[in-house]
Amino acid sequence: MIILDTNIISEPDKPAPDAVVLAWLNRQHRPLLYLTIPTIAELTFGGHRLFIRSGSAKFLERVRQILEVEFVGRILPFDLLSTDAYGLVRAKRERAGRQISQIDGMIAAICLVHGATLATRNVRDFDGLDLKLVNPFEAGA
Repeated sequence: MIILDTNIISEPDKPAPDAVVLAWLNRQHRPLLYLTIPTIAELTFGGHRLFIRSGSAKFLERVRQILEVEFVGRILPFDLLSTDAYGLVRAKRERAGRQISQIDGMIAAICLVHGATLATRNVRDFDGLDLKLVNPFEAGA
């Protein structure tokens, strides 16, 4: 199971997406790719921000496509088990003197609970958490 961070799921929709990321996504077995509720929250925030700024609902429609078609049954919640892992993640990072954002902490916790690999560009944001990480922006990932 590979959980896609926001910067990975949103890359194909950019005007000039990174070819390395697109190739990595194309090599993956789709049923093993998952999203998390915190990632969906970030995507909808971006969609609403764009709508308020420009009146374009394009990105909100894309989020709907992700939810209703592409990732049906493959969106993991931030549930009760995740809350314990979240507390541990935040405490470990605080002890190390490296804060982690609430959203990243939730995503990390969900990955830990499910034993999943996190695909993200921001691997340093998740250092020291015993997470399996992959950076699709790097050739050979």
